[in-house]
Amino acid sequence: MSQQIQPTVGKRTENSSPTERNHYRLLIVDDDDVIREGLVGYLENYHEADYDLIIDPSPDPADAREKLAHNAYDLVITDINMPGEDGFSLIKHINAQYPSTKTAMITAYKVEDYVRNAKKTGVFNIIAKTAPFNFEELSTVVNNLLNPSSAFGIESYMDPHCKLSQVVIQCSDDIMVAFDALQKLLERARVPNLNDLLTAVIEAITNAVYHVAKLPDGSLKYEKGQQIERLEENEYVYIYYGQDLERIGIAIVDQGGRITADEILYWLDRNISGTGLMDTHGRGVYLIHRLVDRVLINIAPGQRTEIIMLNYLDQPPSPNKPIYINQL
Repeated sequence: MSQQIQPTVGKRTENSSPTERNHYRLLIVDDDDVIREGLVGYLENYHEADYDLIIDPSPDPADAREKLAHNAYDLVITDINMPGEDGFSLIKHINAQYPSTKTAMITAYKVEDYVRNAKKTGVFNIIAKTAPFNFEELSTVVNNLLNPSSAFGIESYMDPHCKLSQVVIQCSDDIMVAFDALQKLLERARVPNLNDLLTAVIEAITNAVYHVAKLPDGSLKYEKGQQIERLEENEYVYIYYGQDLERIGIAIVDQGGRITADEILYWLDRNISGTGLMDTHGRGVYLIHRLVDRVLINIAPGQRTEIIMLNYLDQPPSPNKPIYINQL
């Protein structure tokens, strides 16, 4: 069993107490019997959380529609390509008839091919089927969707004994302080794609510094590359990083929370399709997605945006990258 992301365990939801456990109902839709039964079996037996799951399997969208009509589901995870009706059509039905039900998709095909449809249907999490399948990553996605606040904090994705370091960017010169610290981390780990990772990291950091602060009229307060002697305290950018036995983790946190899940998918789509090749803004999202093993983007609107980048030490990079966006 592949182990890449540490599942979040023991984080109490707002409504839970020592004597009460929340119950959530999930619907897993996949026409492949082996995969469907494997997903259900894992979540029923190995998903660790302070709530209980009731999970219903469904072999196709027609059966899923029938189950949805008779049960209230908190989350539906559906395959994309199925005979008769695809997953996007099913999710459009769910959005229209059951707007409080959360959704995610899963596919064995290239995730990037579905970004435009994901944006149209409001799907912000697409899980990639891998061989072997990463069940623990599935567990983390489920937990983050059912308990969104648990998605925040890089410590949730690292070994509990991992020591994390921090750099606070208070002026533009601190960008290089952070860059040098992260370069040393990556060099010590002897990552094979060092230059690619450094490109993604510096892009994410500079975006957080220069593209978040706004003037009252909505325009950017700073120009990219501008020398900034001192950021306002509410403009500080926080960098957290560390390494455990399996992965390197880097989190970049701004205090703006201004980007949206829709905008992330918009910029991804423009760069994947090639229409954004000449764009001066938005390419950073695509670079991070392409160059880092796993990226999770967490958004608390108006409060903070957190980009968590995970790179695995002993696993070859996968060309098929999932999309994980959590927006409160």
